[in-house]
Amino acid sequence: MQYLLRFLLAPSMALWKYCLCLAPLTVVPAVLLSILAILLADAVGVDVAAYSGPAREATLGSFFSMVVFAPIVETLILSWLLKVLLSTSLSSVVSAVVAAGLWGLLHGIFTPFWFFGAAWGFFVFSCGYIAWRHVSYGQGFLAASVPHALANSMILLFIWSRDIAVNSTT
Repeated sequence: MQYLLRFLLAPSMALWKYCLCLAPLTVVPAVLLSILAILLADAVGVDVAAYSGPAREATLGSFFSMVVFAPIVETLILSWLLKVLLSTSLSSVVSAVVAAGLWGLLHGIFTPFWFFGAAWGFFVFSCGYIAWRHVSYGQGFLAASVPHALANSMILLFIWSRDIAVNSTT
């Protein structure tokens, strides 16, 4: 865990490399956490289908919403939230955890299973912002929003490939 936190909060690479590394570091654990939550819920008898959330389709609108709009707007709000949290006596890690939990709850409104992936993702985005904000607000903003956009692009690619697979079998 120390290595991960050191990587996230004290990067020793250029910003562009850091952003590229954070995208898969966001998506892979987020997907695994979501799958684990769904499997555990199913194992204890929860009707998982009832909590599956809105259907997602890979459209131009969803691309704009997920890859452009959400990362920009959510990072603006995230930067404000982190500014408030970091102005208290909370450490960087605790501030990132609190922000991630709040974003997880907001995303969990759509379906409880989105909480887990969103919370992990926003923990990573928060750490990115915190790690680079001391250089400049712009670099902190990029360190959170670019991996967010890349992660959402990967998720949209999964949705697109699922749509192709489903349509090719019908």
